[in-house]
Amino acid sequence: MVRRAVLLGGLGLAALQAADFTPLTVLSGPIKSKKAARPPRQTSSTSTSSRKRDELSVLEGGEVVPPKAGHKHECTLIYLHGCSCNAAQYLEDGWELPWTGQDRWPGLRTVLPDAKVMRQPWGDLEPSWHAYVGDFSTLNQTRDRLAHIVYSEVERLHGEGHRVFLGGASQGCTVALDTYLLQARKLLLGGFVGSVGFLPTDRQGFRGATRALEKLINSHSQRHRPLWLQCATDDDELVPWRTDVKPSLHAATGRLPGLHVKEVTGRGHILDEWEGEFVRKFLEAHATFQ
Repeated sequence: MVRRAVLLGGLGLAALQAADFTPLTVLSGPIKSKKAARPPRQTSSTSTSSRKRDELSVLEGGEVVPPKAGHKHECTLIYLHGCSCNAAQYLEDGWELPWTGQDRWPGLRTVLPDAKVMRQPWGDLEPSWHAYVGDFSTLNQTRDRLAHIVYSEVERLHGEGHRVFLGGASQGCTVALDTYLLQARKLLLGGFVGSVGFLPTDRQGFRGATRALEKLINSHSQRHRPLWLQCATDDDELVPWRTDVKPSLHAATGRLPGLHVKEVTGRGHILDEWEGEFVRKFLEAHATFQ
């Protein structure tokens, strides 16, 4: 399988407008069809059968990578794939992802939900975190589902929300960040790390996100939590930096102390191992617990 499949899945605003659509959001229509997501599974038997069933019921499809054998569960990262992709693609080794390989983060539990398959306005059935034209119910359903997953992971860590992080790539980055904005203050979450997405706003179809950002900026307890974004400044088509990403950051720039934006160039939308390296650096900086 070619790594490019993991992050492909963007359609720029101009392309949607040219197709005479009114997009729900700017980012991420599919480039090509992907292999259907596999049924959810655990990568090792670290809990009872009953607990596994409960866990997968909450996840509603996806993958869970538990901490390395013999290591205590220190923190959880909930990480969302891009449109038209699936969680199983994020189990591939060799891309510096901190939950794969022999040198994976020992105390990290990684939760990789699968997006639901839905029909998009261009006619394809694709895994996606929301539909793109006029149907806000799909985004609301995703918000409810992700909130349930986040609450479950905080509960698993005995209410220590600062040990739970969110992140994602492409459409998954933006949708995970939307959930982070809505839930961070309630659950005192640890932070966010994502690549090739943008900061969601009401204008882009994420109703309530603009207000949630303002509340986060004004929160003494949460405004300093890390919010890391890796942005491709030479992505001119899928998640355009100049027209979509950079303008979305204006409301937070200089006002949210935890915001860290890393600008990269040379690969466009497909960052390959740069994505995994970025997540690793985030965990090294903010997820080391004694």
